[in-house]
Amino acid sequence: FSAVENEVEAERVLFSYGYGANVPTTAKRRLKQSVHLARRLLQLEKQNSLLGKDLEHQKEQVTQISQELDRANSLLSQVQQPYKYLIETVQQRDSQISVQKEHIAELEKDISLLNKEKTALLRVKNQMAADLERLLNHREELAVMKQILINLQDKHKEQNSPPSQINLKSLTAENKLHPSVKLLPEYEEENVFRPKPTLFVSTYFIPHNICNFVWLWSILR
Repeated sequence: FSAVENEVEAERVLFSYGYGANVPTTAKRRLKQSVHLARRLLQLEKQNSLLGKDLEHQKEQVTQISQELDRANSLLSQVQQPYKYLIETVQQRDSQISVQKEHIAELEKDISLLNKEKTALLRVKNQMAADLERLLNHREELAVMKQILINLQDKHKEQNSPPSQINLKSLTAENKLHPSVKLLPEYEEENVFRPKPTLFVSTYFIPHNICNFVWLWSILR
């Protein structure tokens, strides 16, 4: 039964290739027919391999398309999440932004206060520099006044004090060398006119407290 089916299948194949019932009977024709069938078989095998490659390519495309479909479904599921989560996220961002704005406002306030303090400190610094400069000028004036007062006091002491022993010794020695020179007592020189000391003050320097200076000078006189 199987042999009969094989023969029927063979006849069907031959008939499909155009040979039908006209099967060649001679050996030459059979050889020619065999060569033709072999060529046809090679062509079919080549087409079969090409179709197999095409099938593999189609399978790869199907796999890629299925993966893209899975990704699309995943994105679709994410998009279809409840809107409450998105709303909460936006609210959290808004709260963070408000906190940062408050912090920035506090920092700007602190910067404004620091700028005011800086301005006040610069003003105090400039005032202190001016005061220091005035003090230095007054110091120079006081030094000059002090030196003048010391000179006046020294002159006043020299005028009111009796001659020292050193001066007497020197005068005695001179008297021995020059007998014509006579030592006069202090009371004998009372009628001699003694001019008062003259104070020379530079016109370049005029002290601010000139009244006090004149008063002290009048006392020392």
